[in-house]
Amino acid sequence: MSEPVPIRSSQTTAAGTTLARPPTMQRHQLRTVVIVAAAATIVPFLYGGAYHLSVANLVITYAIAAVGFYLVFGISGQFAFSHAAFFGLGAYSFVWASRGVGFWPGLLIGTLITSLVALVFAWTVRRANHFYFAIATLGLSEIALLVFREWRAFTGLGGEVAVPHPPSIFGFEFDTEFRMYWFLLVCAAVALALMALVERSPLRREAIAMRDHPEVASSVGVPILRVRLVTFVLGSAYAGAAGALFAADQGFISPESFGVALGMNIFLMVILGGIRNMWGAVIGAAFVVLLPEWLRTFAEYRELVFAILLVGTILLLPEGLIGIRQAWKRWTRRA
Repeated sequence: MSEPVPIRSSQTTAAGTTLARPPTMQRHQLRTVVIVAAAATIVPFLYGGAYHLSVANLVITYAIAAVGFYLVFGISGQFAFSHAAFFGLGAYSFVWASRGVGFWPGLLIGTLITSLVALVFAWTVRRANHFYFAIATLGLSEIALLVFREWRAFTGLGGEVAVPHPPSIFGFEFDTEFRMYWFLLVCAAVALALMALVERSPLRREAIAMRDHPEVASSVGVPILRVRLVTFVLGSAYAGAAGALFAADQGFISPESFGVALGMNIFLMVILGGIRNMWGAVIGAAFVVLLPEWLRTFAEYRELVFAILLVGTILLLPEGLIGIRQAWKRWTRRA
């Protein structure tokens, strides 16, 4: 039997699928990095109030979780409803661990516990595909919510617990919204840099091949099961780390923060921002968090306006908000 053939950059498979160079090297991607970095730097100086900064901090923590979901769903095509559960597990594990060992070890332990649970779950349901996998992840979310509410030794009475310590580095505490903003921004930059490395790795190309043509990918040597496990665990680890940072920022957590609504919002962040682009998840997180804030003047009809805008965005921007420039060019050519 011949040895499996690893998929290389820009290789064309037997089904005609061209595995092009990752988009992180394209010019418009670099332009997106500059725009996002510039906007993130300006925000605290334009909107320096505690409330506005608290909203900005939410955008950053959700953006980290959305980037993880982009790996699970956007790249590897696994339709998972468990991201909110892992977000909550990371938050509670972080609080539980940081009481004894402090913030940084607590953040690491919370992320590791989330990764371990994700690995056990993914291995258990490794034979489930498509709808069966989605249903299994939905069941995991419901079990997680029950654990968050009832396991008092882990999550406290009713799942409501306070975070013991704010983040600190060499005695400097990030105990205000302004300081927390910069702390979370650095964490997000690290998370995005790590995901950019994944984008440049063979894992991304193998995951795309698995998503688009699983039979062909398997025939050319792509280890389907390993790719599924690695992408799911890594994406869930992003959710766990984001949940820990969310807990540190909020100072208090309860099960209501990790329900079905959060899972749907993370799903919308990736869909609306751009399912095929890492930066789309970041833009989508900002859009989903900020849109309800912008619609406060339409308080009575906010839900209706929100729904119309969502449907309109999906219909008019099939590539997501990240593709608005290309969509505008198409519209102007037709005009």
